[in-house]
Amino acid sequence: MNHLLQVQQLLIPDLIEKMYRRYLILDSIALHHQIGRRALSDILLISERVLRTEIEILKAQGLVRISTKGMTITEEGKSLIHQLQPLMEGYAALESLSKQIKEYYNLNEVIVVNGNVDTDFIVKDRLGEAASNVLHRIVKDNDIVSVTGGSTMLSVANQLKPFNKQITFTPARGGLGEELSFQANAIVQQMASHAKCQFEVLYVPDQVSDEAYHTLVNEPSVKRVVKHIKHADVLVHGIGDALKMAKRRHSSEKDIQALKEQQAVAEAFGYYFNAQGEIVHKVRTIGIQLEDINESMNVIAVAGGTTKQHAIEAYLKVAPKHTILIIDSAVAHWLIKQMKQ
Repeated sequence: MNHLLQVQQLLIPDLIEKMYRRYLILDSIALHHQIGRRALSDILLISERVLRTEIEILKAQGLVRISTKGMTITEEGKSLIHQLQPLMEGYAALESLSKQIKEYYNLNEVIVVNGNVDTDFIVKDRLGEAASNVLHRIVKDNDIVSVTGGSTMLSVANQLKPFNKQITFTPARGGLGEELSFQANAIVQQMASHAKCQFEVLYVPDQVSDEAYHTLVNEPSVKRVVKHIKHADVLVHGIGDALKMAKRRHSSEKDIQALKEQQAVAEAFGYYFNAQGEIVHKVRTIGIQLEDINESMNVIAVAGGTTKQHAIEAYLKVAPKHTILIIDSAVAHWLIKQMKQ
């Protein structure tokens, strides 16, 4: 935040608040291209009455257009967003949030994007775009990038831009029996397509018995991919809610009940953690394991939404210290409150 904005905030704090609210309205309309007032009200958690007043002001200034199909941004509105962005990001204190979380959890880097994944699906694209930017910054020629599954990883894939390097994308785990587009195999294929690179697949279940595990990992095609996974240069992964992940794995009712009794809140790499970050359960998986992560591997963890805040907090207590964490501001604000307590 620059000096003028600081002075304004001291003298007329409600002016800055109104400016930021109108900036968020313009930014959200621009991101959605065309959106109705009720949908925008739900996304921004602003009452329709207040939003109606703000929209009329923005319309009078020639910044938005209103039609029967919804609201759209004008060229003047786009220009204003571009000019205000540095100041408003400063007001939102995203950098301050990032720094506090990074120092508290002793992480390599923390990136906070504005919004809440749970109330606005566009925010997941922002997470994906941030992860894409990090990948372009850190990957080297001939690197292996290993990726887990899930909807957040799909957003990363969709936001990926072409590389001018030779990169191989490989799934970090087998299939979970979930929707095909969310499986690691499908996501690495999507990533390779967007990045103009190559990929490998791992056609095995994520969770297997001990007997099946030893049989499958010795299959030549599986053995080759698993070797690449465990020696990946970059690992990109999500952070799962414990019970949701157990259901995605089609775990037995007995195992799900055990997770409830042990108060599991988070899952990553087949490990389930309680709120204190203690491992309370582990499943045999084919792919990356927590113990496979070493300091030479760049780790990017991407997650967001208030429904995942407990899972993210728990995982951060055991996360590798060289992790680059990418979260939304809803989670960041909540983590700061927990840190202060």
